[in-house]
Amino acid sequence: MLPLLATSLIAFTVPAADRPCPRGVIDQIDGLYQWHVKPVDGNEDPDKAFSSQRQRFTPSLFKLLLEARQLTPVRDGRFIDFDVFSNTQVSTYGAKVSGCSAKNNNSIQAEVAVDVGLRGQSSGTPRRLLYKLNNSQGSWRINNITYLDGEVFELRRYLQKLIQPTP
Repeated sequence: MLPLLATSLIAFTVPAADRPCPRGVIDQIDGLYQWHVKPVDGNEDPDKAFSSQRQRFTPSLFKLLLEARQLTPVRDGRFIDFDVFSNTQVSTYGAKVSGCSAKNNNSIQAEVAVDVGLRGQSSGTPRRLLYKLNNSQGSWRINNITYLDGEVFELRRYLQKLIQPTP
């Protein structure tokens, strides 16, 4: 009962998108999903491919993502076991930014509906994610992702616990 209440309270505090997103926010998220859904070249190093997306993230979030991607179940006993850009274990087909809410002048939250499914077919029920972006030197960068379906949780906190678990 308590976890359900906490999830409800967290979901309740997420501000609704009350305006369109700045072009730079849409461009960052659209570009990320265009890269994410493109077919994988079997000769391309996955870490090198991911590094090509560095400019979309704040340095601290990108560092956490890189470190977490290096974890393996055999060596570390833990690893990322879901797609961080959809909060699923199925295929991602695309995403649509539905609106934004301002946190302050240098921070914004963008609601994103992610199209997912199996065997080349969309489930028809998009996953709801909330991207937090920071504006630094005129460029929007992804600083965190909150997953709104099921148990509400944040990517940054999840990665920090995954990388440095408490005994």
